[in-house]
Amino acid sequence: MRLNISIITEGRHYMRHLLKACLSLTCILSVFLSLTFFASAQQSAMNYFADGVEAFDSASYQEAILSLKKAIELDPSNLEFQYFLGITYSAMERYDDALKVFESIVSKEPFTFRKTYFEIAALFSRQGKYQEVIDTLNRIEKIDPKNARIYLEKGYAYQRLQDYEKAIDNINKAKDLEPKLTQVAYYGIASVYFDAEKFDKAEQMFTQAIEVDPSTDTAKNARQSIINIKAARKARKPWYLSASLNYGYDDNVLQKPLEQAAVVSPTGKALDEGDEFQTLFLTGGYKFINRKDLEIGAGYSLYCTGYEDLVENNVLGHIPHLYLQYNNHPFYFRFQYDFSYYYTGGKENGQDKGLFLTFGNDSDDNLRMHSFMPTFTIVEPYNLNTVIALGYQDKEYLDGITPDASHYSGMIVQSYKIPNRQCYPRIGYKYANEDATEESSSYYYHQGLAGLSSSLFWGVWCDISITYEKTYFNRNPAISLDGKRRDSKYMGAISLMRDISDMFRLMFVYNYTNNDSNVTNDKMDPFEFEKNVYSLMITGRF
Repeated sequence: MRLNISIITEGRHYMRHLLKACLSLTCILSVFLSLTFFASAQQSAMNYFADGVEAFDSASYQEAILSLKKAIELDPSNLEFQYFLGITYSAMERYDDALKVFESIVSKEPFTFRKTYFEIAALFSRQGKYQEVIDTLNRIEKIDPKNARIYLEKGYAYQRLQDYEKAIDNINKAKDLEPKLTQVAYYGIASVYFDAEKFDKAEQMFTQAIEVDPSTDTAKNARQSIINIKAARKARKPWYLSASLNYGYDDNVLQKPLEQAAVVSPTGKALDEGDEFQTLFLTGGYKFINRKDLEIGAGYSLYCTGYEDLVENNVLGHIPHLYLQYNNHPFYFRFQYDFSYYYTGGKENGQDKGLFLTFGNDSDDNLRMHSFMPTFTIVEPYNLNTVIALGYQDKEYLDGITPDASHYSGMIVQSYKIPNRQCYPRIGYKYANEDATEESSSYYYHQGLAGLSSSLFWGVWCDISITYEKTYFNRNPAISLDGKRRDSKYMGAISLMRDISDMFRLMFVYNYTNNDSNVTNDKMDPFEFEKNVYSLMITGRF
């Protein structure tokens, strides 16, 4: 009996130890599985994060957001994942979503993730909310007061708010905290003085920036800025005056000289005769209001073209004008009104002595015109620039032959700056409609253009343009079988220009025109012509 009790007791002890061993093994296995699952989840989160970064780098932002959200779902405590999600929202210009993510991050780790404050400041800067930029940078200053970047960016924000004194104080503080920023700080202070139109101090600071290290891109930009200062000084003068003198050769002079002066008529018969010519264009005036953001002025322009032999094609134009210019980056607006009075023809005035300009000597008055020209310029992101030009001209011909007309036009040109190069391709479209008092003289046209402007060498710039124009004339049974004249015009131009001083520029221009129509008389097109024009021009701004 005692033996049986002893066996039972020992059995209980054995079962107890076995049970403890099983429980320990279960716990170990459970912990192992948990750690394995956690490691696997982390690994999956990192994979999704890597996919998101890769999609972001390729600008596939929507795909990046999906991957980053999966990474955050698997590892919600990883703030780096959330930071990149905010960056992606910012790149998509989803500023409210980005701000929500960034504010969540700094509420949890304000010091470790203080870089997030700079992203918040950048969001406000892109929206033009510069006071909010400063408020955000003040928040970083409380936790990291020795960070020079804070004061550099505050300086830029104060500059945008036109608080120039605080801008300079903050940029100087950044320089004191981080001497490596000396050149950048000098350049920034110079930019502030430039915006404040203190041009002497701006030039002095740009020069100091260059002297720190002449080989850097900052020094290169400072040299260009010194050149811009000279132009800005001229722009702030109340009086303006410019002139251009041109000497050229036209191998096929048009019969209607005002087509060249007013540049409004799309076609014209040609003489099939060449001649040398000279052109003078002079314009000057006074700015009643002369600020960076607003200019209002009035002036007078003189246009004169004279031929050596074909004197009957000479043109003289008197053109008083009024204009308003509004500048608020990235938007610029200009409205100009011209009253033009053109004379044609003339009497020889010593052409054999080398001066072809007759200045209206024995000319006949020919055209009186009112012109209204609003122009919108928008500087866009990604090095894009858009110009929209509208026009209305009321033309009253005084020759007793040409019918009066109203001319409407609209043009849009999109240009692009190739990164890291002084090269600007462009494309454009223009539509114009001339409504004449005689139906046979009315027409409209569509015009497409492409061009390229680029720096070459030794300060020489080159501009190339190609234009195609399709013109539709109103019904006129006398000139075509179906009574509808249609012209096709191809134009090409190339110019080379170089500044020879701060005031003068030398330019060579070549223009080619080829025009034909659907009209045939005895199997010949009376409106078909081809012309080449070569010009050498010097211009000056005073």
